[in-house]
Amino acid sequence: MKVLVTSKSFGRVAPDALELLKENGIEIVRGSRPSMNAAEIATEIAGCDALVVGNDTVDAGVFAAADRLQVVHMHGTGLDAIDVAAATENGVLVANAPGANRNAVAELTVALMLVAARSIDKHIEILKAGRWERTAGHEVSGKTLGVIGLGNIGQRIVELLSGFNMGVIGFDVYPDREWAERAAVALAQSPDEVFAEADFVVLALSLNDKTRNFVDARRLGLMKPNAYLINTARGGLVDDEALCVALREKRLAGAAIDVFDPEPLSPDSPLRTSGATLTPHLAATSVESAGNVSRIVARNLIDVLLHGRSECAVNPGALARRIRKK
Repeated sequence: MKVLVTSKSFGRVAPDALELLKENGIEIVRGSRPSMNAAEIATEIAGCDALVVGNDTVDAGVFAAADRLQVVHMHGTGLDAIDVAAATENGVLVANAPGANRNAVAELTVALMLVAARSIDKHIEILKAGRWERTAGHEVSGKTLGVIGLGNIGQRIVELLSGFNMGVIGFDVYPDREWAERAAVALAQSPDEVFAEADFVVLALSLNDKTRNFVDARRLGLMKPNAYLINTARGGLVDDEALCVALREKRLAGAAIDVFDPEPLSPDSPLRTSGATLTPHLAATSVESAGNVSRIVARNLIDVLLHGRSECAVNPGALARRIRKK
């Protein structure tokens, strides 16, 4: 069995994950370079039974070029760069590692809230430039937190902020009402209600056709002028142009953005001069989360390749499709 790995972080801080694969007779083949595009992956996928990717694009061309591929495993959670429908059509499982990086993402979200609210990043630059200037920011305590998407990460964000004496309003298409009651989260009837009421709006959504440009000019217009938008989920969720206009016209107090579309962020992107707090997709990047993800991926690859099962597959029907094709 062979696994083509294009993810830069797979096994980097968890060599035990690599050893586990080797002990089970699974050979690791590193891609010719990290962060490959779909066409490059297609030229190297022949003869491989599995593919482990980071933010690489995996399209129908990859599946057409594969002759033994059984599973594509995301080294993380986001699947928007993988054509799941094409994978299913070709009998290839697609899997991720849900929950492995929930704490890392939630912690950075909280950090960005605090940085943006007190303009910490801007004051650091002012001080480094040799000036001694201070501007008053906003406290988080006593404000209303709005979380859109109350899955693993959204719930963890609420948990981490529970000591800040914040009111919490949240929205999820399929909310866990028992958890919301325990966590004292008021469930909104619509996302618009969250945008209108919250002082800090946090996005914890996946990106798909329904959520692309989820935060548009209309929804930004619903927010309070002293509110902040925090996005550590996916770049495509926010209309960047509309956000820049809102910030420039001071219809928002600020924004903190960790994710972009496309990535890396273009040098001439208007976001760079918008006044928003920006970080280079750091949310899931912690030593602990990278180790967690690598171990989950390794165990799941063994389950799929050696035992024909998977607890992490997002398209389990692909397995039955492959069996029928045989």
